[in-house]
Amino acid sequence: MSLYGALALILFLLSGGCATVPPSAEDSPLIPLQKANLEAVFEEQEGLEILWENAQEVRDFYRGGVQQKAKAEKDYQDRKYPEALKKYDSSNEFLTVVLKYSTEDACECILFGETSILFFPNLLIADNHLKAGKILKEMGRDSSAQRKWKQALPYVQRSLQREKTEWGLAVQQELHSLLGTR
Repeated sequence: MSLYGALALILFLLSGGCATVPPSAEDSPLIPLQKANLEAVFEEQEGLEILWENAQEVRDFYRGGVQQKAKAEKDYQDRKYPEALKKYDSSNEFLTVVLKYSTEDACECILFGETSILFFPNLLIADNHLKAGKILKEMGRDSSAQRKWKQALPYVQRSLQREKTEWGLAVQQELHSLLGTR
């Protein structure tokens, strides 16, 4: 990361935004699916495509991760499983960079001024692992699918610790169902 990118990242984190100490999810009401959902996250991050080599700030990596996930979802729906798996992995690479700097999911992450976005790196990674596991199961790779689903659990739990969303609870419930746990 360049010096400019590092300085921009520090300014982003120090500006309040997503880096503030959040209240416990236990203290807050359940956030309905209509307010926090995957389609809304995709819609907010449409536009100029972020390539790995051009990403410099946390928001670039977040946007790149969301955009790769959107492409993976389309491939998944079209049953282009190998392509979808690659894009889910690419999305997770982008989002893992984001988690190095901001580990908390937020329904209203302030970017600048009054601009806020749905910021769910943990939940997006969990959902990526969930979908990748479904693809692997469909391809007859049951043990690999189980590993993906187990990898998803800590991410969805971190997301729900910060923001108690219907979306997160649905992902968690589906994971537990697929794993035969809880």
